[in-house]
Amino acid sequence: MKKKILIAVDGSIYSSQSLEYIALLFTDAPDIHFHLTTCIGTGESIIPVATDDRNSLLPDTPGAGRKRLTAQSYLQKAIDKLVRLGITPERITSSVEISGQDIAGTIQHQAEHLLMDSVLVGRRGLNALSEMLLGSVSATLLKNCHEIPLWIIDGEVTNRNLLAPVDGSLPSLLAIDHLGHIMEGRKDISIFLFHCHRFLEKKSEADLEPCYQIWGKEWCNTHLTGDSHIFDGPTQLLIEAGIPEANIIILPEVSDLETAHGILRQAHKQQCGTIVIGRRGDGTTKGILGGVSDRTIKHSQDIALWVIG
Repeated sequence: MKKKILIAVDGSIYSSQSLEYIALLFTDAPDIHFHLTTCIGTGESIIPVATDDRNSLLPDTPGAGRKRLTAQSYLQKAIDKLVRLGITPERITSSVEISGQDIAGTIQHQAEHLLMDSVLVGRRGLNALSEMLLGSVSATLLKNCHEIPLWIIDGEVTNRNLLAPVDGSLPSLLAIDHLGHIMEGRKDISIFLFHCHRFLEKKSEADLEPCYQIWGKEWCNTHLTGDSHIFDGPTQLLIEAGIPEANIIILPEVSDLETAHGILRQAHKQQCGTIVIGRRGDGTTKGILGGVSDRTIKHSQDIALWVIG
């Protein structure tokens, strides 16, 4: 089955690292296709300019034609880089989008319009003050993009292993479902399932009602009940996606004062370059993973985070 990933490109080192990440995981996955997009503003930009002027998509001259040519140049360089890294040209499409000042909104709208399976952005690593005053594309997408999985690449990612925190909740299961969809049939990757709970916190009970609508009552009663339901359901979803059971590693459960800290520590220990995590919507009650995705993203470095919710 063909899967489509939207990649935001701006000519910076951050988008270059995103392209390297794509090649690391998907060079030999012909069912994964990529759409590269560059957004150009029609007015004054609110995003921070690149440290190197050559990485800026906003030319000194205000002409729209010049901006489009610059954007197309960055897209072509990105395409050439993917091809050099082993991605065949027929798996790549691209477009230049006029965004005004709402770059994140334009990316999200395009992903929804093109029915993308996920959106990938490189994080600029803004400090807290800059992000508060100016905002960032990745932060804005994280806040607003809940329908389409968001992949945030922070720094240089060199490991192919994936860590999936699980807690038996629907967001956790949806994250695993997305992971299985993207990695369908892959036998060359290892997936680590991990559960970290805070000290003195009671073990969660699965809420099966919302799961019935997605996977069916019989499946849920079989795989989402019992003492080991936290791992049984995710394992079954991955097996049904064609991932060998030998490639699915269940890690021992641990306790930590801070769940996000435990997740990041385990990712480092297992040499995982990607964390796949579910999140709840703002209007839902927080559970074990409530707020954990935000804190994990905040403290991550040199890792990719797939945020599904």
